[in-house]
Amino acid sequence: MPKRPQKPCNAQSCNTLTRNARYCDDHAHLDKPWSGRKGSGRGGRPWRRLRDQVLRRDHFICQCDECRAQDRIRPAHEVDHIVPVAEGGTDDPSNLRAINHDCHEMKTQHESKAGIARRSVQNA
Repeated sequence: MPKRPQKPCNAQSCNTLTRNARYCDDHAHLDKPWSGRKGSGRGGRPWRRLRDQVLRRDHFICQCDECRAQDRIRPAHEVDHIVPVAEGGTDDPSNLRAINHDCHEMKTQHESKAGIARRSVQNA
């Protein structure tokens, strides 16, 4: 069966050819529902502006607890809620920080496991 023809990535100013549905591998995260596309629950222009403000404030450097404790400098491309929204956190800039993608994944997994443990204790 012939391969799907390549087409340009849909990300702004990306000319990479891809066989994926919409985005190249570097921009595949933009196809996720929370990426800020119109119609998604989070995102839109207000969130993008706030996100850009936080990234500039933190100089595009990861501000996670582990990186700061180890004086490690990693580039940040995402914004993280220090206190998760599910636990009462807000979108106030004082509750947001720039974070590296890998650090954000680890923090999210840790929070998810803690939430599951908390629910199991409450239901016991």
